Amino acid sequence: MHNNNQERRRYFRIVDQVAISYRLLPEDEAAATGVGINSPAALIAQLENQISASLETLRSAQPQVHELMELFNRKINLVLSLDESLSEPDSQQQKRSQQVSISACGIAFPAPEQLRPNDRLLLDLTLFPSNVCLKLVAVVISSDSMEEPIGDDCYIVRADFVDITSNEQEVLVQHVIKRQTQQLKERRESRQK
Repeated sequence: MHNNNQERRRYFRIVDQVAISYRLLPEDEAAATGVGINSPAALIAQLENQISASLETLRSAQPQVHELMELFNRKINLVLSLDESLSEPDSQQQKRSQQVSISACGIAFPAPEQLRPNDRLLLDLTLFPSNVCLKLVAVVISSDSMEEPIGDDCYIVRADFVDITSNEQEVLVQHVIKRQTQQLKERRESRQK
């Protein structure tokens, strides 16, 4: 427990809009989720990290090329996410856009059902505006009643990511930094109006 608390403090947490779905994993299925270091999702996360690093070198040297390449990357990620949703039309739960609190080590999100501590979830996340899709296994830390339900969502689920690869974690770190920078810029601009 002490290590988890230390780990949580190492990462910034932001409130953000993401597309999310989750599925409760039976204990015997947790190891066979298809999520792992050599899974297609992990390899795509590795490519995303390499693309992000290359784009950062272009940002100041060639801003127009940077913008164009970033738009192409978003488009490719969008096509990948659409292909995934078309290939899994019978998915138990469709992704929905909702506000979450997210960091590189965990997530909190509203849910219609109360989950138990230590339940394992398979989370399917799409980050905006990059359209990067991540499939992550998480362990429920708590699931508490919300003071003010949002539609059918009566509980706030807090979960830690487990078995996350370094590439997936880096994608989350980069996403949180970019979104935090963007949110600060938007707040500064709204104060100046």
